[in-house]
Amino acid sequence: MNHHKEAKKQLIFGLILNGSFTIIELIGGVLANSLALLSDALHDFTDTIALSLSLYANKKAEQEPTKTNTFGYKRSTIIAALVNAIVLIALTFFIFYKAYQKILNPEQVNGIIIFTIAIFGIILNGIVVLKMWKTKEKDISIKSVFWHLMEDILGWIGVLIAGLVIISTGWFIIDPIISIIIGLIVLHGAYGIIKETLNIFMLAVPEGISVDDVIKEVKRIPKVKGAHDLHVWTIGSNHYALSGHVIVKDMKISKTYPILCEIDKVLEKKFNITHITIEFECENCRGICY
Repeated sequence: MNHHKEAKKQLIFGLILNGSFTIIELIGGVLANSLALLSDALHDFTDTIALSLSLYANKKAEQEPTKTNTFGYKRSTIIAALVNAIVLIALTFFIFYKAYQKILNPEQVNGIIIFTIAIFGIILNGIVVLKMWKTKEKDISIKSVFWHLMEDILGWIGVLIAGLVIISTGWFIIDPIISIIIGLIVLHGAYGIIKETLNIFMLAVPEGISVDDVIKEVKRIPKVKGAHDLHVWTIGSNHYALSGHVIVKDMKISKTYPILCEIDKVLEKKFNITHITIEFECENCRGICY
């Protein structure tokens, strides 16, 4: 089974488990009158969307480009992620508003329901994380969801603490305080998504790739004299493109093919760049067109 099929299997499992528990958590939050549970239900709902987006991305990644979408549909998940992050921020600030009201006028909260659901939350999220442990390094979408769910486990530990405090002391104000902490975690994740998606739309160099390093690796290839005007950008999740000028000695076009093949191999191995467009220039011809 290739890693795409394995990734889909893991994502479907996580989607069903996380989606089902989000509904249970939402009902429990209403019954317990717990803002902490409701805010974490919001967090889990975004995890369900993240799982759906990753599943969609894996499915779309297998489709061939069309005449009108020559790069394929890889950017659709980027757009969806941006919209999701903006909505998430708006909902989080609504939670902050409700938390502020509850801090001013604390309401009775059912600590037993909070504690019970928190235990299930830690167990179920733990199961999904363990299922994704082996495949997280093989697929970037799985890896992002993996760390998203790890944040959830930390959030559930906070909810568990809130439940214990309410049961033992009756200090109900801990509920909106925990909801604010969870909201801050959500905002941090949403900020990261917006920053990454805007960088992609601005055609910024992907994180972890240096243009200077790319030029150095290309110049190490035999018969390559130099490189300039290199552009590296993200087409879609974990799918990078490059275009640029490579200087070689004056030779027939057929002689440049082995050099091009070596450039392709180096860029894919070192930087995971798979869509490559190179324009060759001879040392003595450079500048004639300008």
